[in-house]
Amino acid sequence: MKEEVLELLIKKISELTEKDAASLSESTNLKTEIVLKSIEIAAITAMLEEEYDAYVKYTVLMHAQTIGEMADAAVSEIEG
Repeated sequence: MKEEVLELLIKKISELTEKDAASLSESTNLKTEIVLKSIEIAAITAMLEEEYDAYVKYTVLMHAQTIGEMADAAVSEIEG
C-alpha cells in the first residue's frame, strides 16, 4: 500500500507545487526542497481521505520531513 500512497502523494505534490513529478521521490525533503503551504497539506489530506474513505489527521502529515515519511504516516492513518 505504501507504494500506491507514495505515487499518489508525488502526483498531488507535483500538481500543487508545479514541480515535475519525475524530480520528486520518497527522499524529497518537504522542509527544504519543497516547502508545502498549510493549504497544500490540507489538499493532500482531503485527497487521501477521499481516495481511501478514511480519516487522515492533517497534523500527522504536517510533521513529515520527507515524502516517504508522509506516505508512512498516511498509510498508518488509513490502516488505523
